[in-house]
Amino acid sequence: MIPNSQDISYFSNKINHLWAGMRVANDPAMVLARLRFRHLPAIPLLVAAAALQLPAGQSFDRAAAETNVNQQYVIESVSISGVEVNGAEAVHLPGMLRDRLNSLVGARCDMTVLDDLADQIRRELHLRTVSQRLLKGSAPGRIRVNFEVERKDVAFDVAVPKFLYHSEQKFSGEVDGIARLGQNTLTVGAVSNGDDLAERFTGVSVRYDNNRLGTDRVRFGFEFDDFHEQWRPSTVAAAGGGDYYLYHARRNFAPHLTFVLARPLTVSLGTSFEHMESEIPGGVERSANAITADVRYNRTIEGTLQQAVIAGYSLRAGARSLGSDYAYARHTMMFRYEIRSGRQIASEEVFGGFISGNAPMFERYILGSSETLRGWDRYVIDPLGGTRVVHNSLAYGYQVGQGTAEIFYDAGALWDALRQDRLRHSVGVAYRQGIFVLTMAFPVVEGRIAPVFMAGMNY
Repeated sequence: MIPNSQDISYFSNKINHLWAGMRVANDPAMVLARLRFRHLPAIPLLVAAAALQLPAGQSFDRAAAETNVNQQYVIESVSISGVEVNGAEAVHLPGMLRDRLNSLVGARCDMTVLDDLADQIRRELHLRTVSQRLLKGSAPGRIRVNFEVERKDVAFDVAVPKFLYHSEQKFSGEVDGIARLGQNTLTVGAVSNGDDLAERFTGVSVRYDNNRLGTDRVRFGFEFDDFHEQWRPSTVAAAGGGDYYLYHARRNFAPHLTFVLARPLTVSLGTSFEHMESEIPGGVERSANAITADVRYNRTIEGTLQQAVIAGYSLRAGARSLGSDYAYARHTMMFRYEIRSGRQIASEEVFGGFISGNAPMFERYILGSSETLRGWDRYVIDPLGGTRVVHNSLAYGYQVGQGTAEIFYDAGALWDALRQDRLRHSVGVAYRQGIFVLTMAFPVVEGRIAPVFMAGMNY
């Protein structure tokens, strides 16, 4: 049958529509769209399957690093090579770097920020490489950040662990040259310190540390000191009527071993061999040889509030069996509690100690330093120091810019077994930025307040 003209027109229109539809369907954009929608349900399955092929730690890092999921995690703690930033082993971190690392706690995880901090740690600590690792936290939605470091084969650095000006006791300072080779560290320091003991001691200090003696849980250290002493006239006058040996020079040899019993707990055992030269030419020389022991607990508790607990006990026991001219035992205990919330920080620190037997002058306790009874003149309290001490310090701070503004209250007493003493008080304000501290203290002296200014750097 021959189609009529209407049939031909009808089929012609249908064929034209068919060709137009084929051109649209074969357009590259349409093909890609079909592929996307067709395989969309399979994409999560492919991602999950790929994640299952990775070890647990790697899949966790990959998921946080390659997706926006990391923004959902809250950082609960920060550490460097497994050591918490506020731990004793991390005390030599530059102050601003430590503050920046602490500011991560409680914040959302941002890989860009962590990359930048890893680079800053590498530069400031002179390391070969630094990489960040994300670890599961104590609860869902929380993570721990650990910066894993690789040291250079040989590194050299210069540090100023102490530089202090006191308007009553003048300058104290220390400059260290530090050389590192693998797990070995050699530190040579020049010291002039009128802040920590009853005398001012000036000279050199050499320390050697091996942070891995066969295992990460055992460390070895050795220290040699060679100091010359200067005594205040008030100390010389007070010592004239008693059995107080004032020496002109002092040398110390002190090896020790440190054992990491658990993450927050360390124990150190060692000896100290101190040799003293008399101030009188040709006078009798004496030795103070002692067994030393230190126990330290340092733990950070993460949560809505960040808390830190630090406790310690130290013993120095002079023994005749070691050839010592002094037989004594010096016991010191300390406890510090610190709590942070946002920009606010509050702390309390208490320490006490006592000495039994006859101890040399450098073992006697003092109050009235840059950290105890701030603003008091130690030589007014007792120019010879004491054998009994108790001290408490309360502080409240608020972060202002890169530093912390602080108000504090100190109270303490220093005495001997046969001589009692009264409790003294001091209040003041301070501004801390890293290791830099600016302090205005107001000791309460016989009913009046006499301001004392202090400034400097102190780890």
